[in-house]
Amino acid sequence: MLFGQKRSGLRALETLQNAGLNLRYSGQSQMCVQGSVTGNVYEFSPVQPVQPVDPRDARYLLGSRLFGLSQ
Repeated sequence: MLFGQKRSGLRALETLQNAGLNLRYSGQSQMCVQGSVTGNVYEFSPVQPVQPVDPRDARYLLGSRLFGLSQ
C-alpha cells in the first residue's frame, strides 16, 4: 500500500467516526448511557428511540438486546 492510500484511508475512517451511527433503542423507559470509549452521554426514550452514536461506543451498545442499527 502506498503512503497516500494509507493516509486517505485514515481520513475516511475519521469521517466515519465523526459521522456517528444511528442506533434504535427498543426499551420501554428513558435511558441515559455513557459511551465506554468516548465518555459521551446518549439519551434514549420511547419517544426518541433513534440517536446518533459514535461508532466506537456503538460497538458495545449493539451487544445489548436493547439497541439495534436504524436506517
